[in-house]
Amino acid sequence: QRRKLLGSVASVATAILMPLSSTAAELPSVTSAEFDTILKDSAKSILGVELSGPKSETALVKLVDGTTFEISDLRESPTDPRSPLKLVSRCRLYKVPIKNTGLLSAVGSDGISKSGKKKKSYANERVRLAEEKNKERAERMAQDERERLEELYRMEGEDSSFLK
Repeated sequence: QRRKLLGSVASVATAILMPLSSTAAELPSVTSAEFDTILKDSAKSILGVELSGPKSETALVKLVDGTTFEISDLRESPTDPRSPLKLVSRCRLYKVPIKNTGLLSAVGSDGISKSGKKKKSYANERVRLAEEKNKERAERMAQDERERLEELYRMEGEDSSFLK
């Protein structure tokens, strides 16, 4: 009876753990050098970079069009250009938003909103209104970028003669 019980527990554990590992394997991955090329060519099309793990060695990149991929070769090292700190500095250089979920979960969320930023309190009504307008402007710019990329993909699909 113990063997049956252990066998059933092992099969249930395997059934639970296998889908978790298969979803991680389904994400496409790029190297740090390829991500640098993406940053240089089209930094505006990157919606954000999310670092996770105990040493921030897992990086998920979300693009404006909804595509998600991971950076595969991150190594924790003070001198290696593939380190997470170097990745963060390159993202800041191109003004790409970075979110360190491992750090946020370790610190806790006291005084931090769900977006990962501290909540702002405005004493001046005009400053609050200006901030709202800036948020709306940023959303419009992101929508314009999405539309521009869609138009570009549609043009490439219809006629590739303009590339010659």
